[in-house]
Amino acid sequence: MNRVTFFTKPDCTLCHAAMYVVRRVQSQMPFELESVDISAPGNETFFADYKHDIPVVHLNDVEIFRHRVDERHLKEFLRNSR
Repeated sequence: MNRVTFFTKPDCTLCHAAMYVVRRVQSQMPFELESVDISAPGNETFFADYKHDIPVVHLNDVEIFRHRVDERHLKEFLRNSR
């Protein structure tokens, strides 16, 4: 099964909109979803990499989106990763 990792931090308005799209796609095309708070202890590397770019979305450990998530493209990525 595909795994989507969603990198976020508190009070990120772009993250709320992007997660809405991710969850809508997940209801149609099941995949594992992990949300990672880059500001949480232990996530210093992610914070250094993404502090100005969240949300960031990975599919099976490969970055596919920054800042916004396009529903059509997310579906294509998921179909092509099977």
